[in-house]
Amino acid sequence: MRRNKNIYFRFKLVAICLVFFRLVPGKCQIDSISKESFHSPHKATVLSAVLPGAGQFYNHKYWKAPIIYAGFVGAGYGYYTNAVALRETNDRFRSMYADGETPSPQEIADRDQLRVNRDIGGLFFVGIYVLQIIDATVDAHFYKFDINQSLSLSWLPKSPTEQVSLNILIGKGNLHD
Repeated sequence: MRRNKNIYFRFKLVAICLVFFRLVPGKCQIDSISKESFHSPHKATVLSAVLPGAGQFYNHKYWKAPIIYAGFVGAGYGYYTNAVALRETNDRFRSMYADGETPSPQEIADRDQLRVNRDIGGLFFVGIYVLQIIDATVDAHFYKFDINQSLSLSWLPKSPTEQVSLNILIGKGNLHD
């Protein structure tokens, strides 16, 4: 009986996920835009939230995924090493208190610094997670944005008397013609 409830619960969970993430083909089709030309920022956001780096792959920015995972590894390493050291320090303090001794103020300050470093590692981990979601969303919004030679910015002196001039060219043409 319990196994049937567990299977039923899993089936409902998968069905809800499929409907929520619009993976079931059906009524939510876009008529005026073909599927090949449409690039969804919502899909990039959901992909990045579910699997970090997946939104960057969806946006064809493959080079960003290793950077994201390197950030996760670095933040996770910082969190883990400081958490282990903090746990060992707290264990040592417990044994000192059990023996009737007290730690020195420097040892207490060192333990507090380990706690701060551990918390910073956790905040970096969460920050990288949030930033990669934002990056995937922004990249998806600018997916069709064209950056070419016609859009340029240059700092060139036009004459010997001018020290600096700002030239902005938007459209066709060449700055140096």
